[in-house]
Amino acid sequence: MTKEIKVVTGLEPKVGPGNPPKHRQFRKGTSGNPKGRPKGSKNLRTLLLEAADHPVTVEVGGKQRKISAIQATAFRLAEKAANGDAKSMAEFLDWVDEIQTQAAAAKPPEFPFSEQDVEVLRAAYERMNQCEPESPGE
Repeated sequence: MTKEIKVVTGLEPKVGPGNPPKHRQFRKGTSGNPKGRPKGSKNLRTLLLEAADHPVTVEVGGKQRKISAIQATAFRLAEKAANGDAKSMAEFLDWVDEIQTQAAAAKPPEFPFSEQDVEVLRAAYERMNQCEPESPGE
């Protein structure tokens, strides 16, 4: 009971890169990665963020405190920078500069004028300049 395939010259399907033979292609409804990624598995970003939020016990001012790992790391870096470690100073100041730059970029302008508003203001400014006397003694 084998199927007999008729081969017609010139009508063979194209086979090559990106076009596998029909018998090697995935069947309809079948995944190319049947086992796939396990449900609930986490990527590196998620794992790092969870580790950063994980509470740790540190001694601050002679008292035990529970703070997040990211806070403890930031405190330690700031402490080393304040104690004069040149590498820590450079890294700490780079981080602070980057954060301040991002905050300034995210902050909306103080006076959000549209292009039309700016054009009207410029025209009014020019008219006011024409009305002013040329010399201060007049």
